[in-house]
Amino acid sequence: MIPNAFSPNDDGINDRFRIIEENITVKRFDIYNRWGIKVFESTDALTGWDGKINGKNAEIGVYLYILEYSTNITEKQESKKGYVTLIY
Repeated sequence: MIPNAFSPNDDGINDRFRIIEENITVKRFDIYNRWGIKVFESTDALTGWDGKINGKNAEIGVYLYILEYSTNITEKQESKKGYVTLIY
């Protein structure tokens, strides 16, 4: 499960954009801004993006994510692309 919005305002609710599914192994989790510049990358599903770029709050808006993963049950390689909205 992947949320479509998050609010990194330090209120303890939806402060990170992360993958909620536990039965996958993340191969690639990248986030891009509207100009196609990569603003976040990880292979750890639990860490997630804190809404910061180079230590500063990212602009409110829509970001593209690309997720490549394998399921822990079938080990099938899959990918998913989508959008997440950052709000404060």
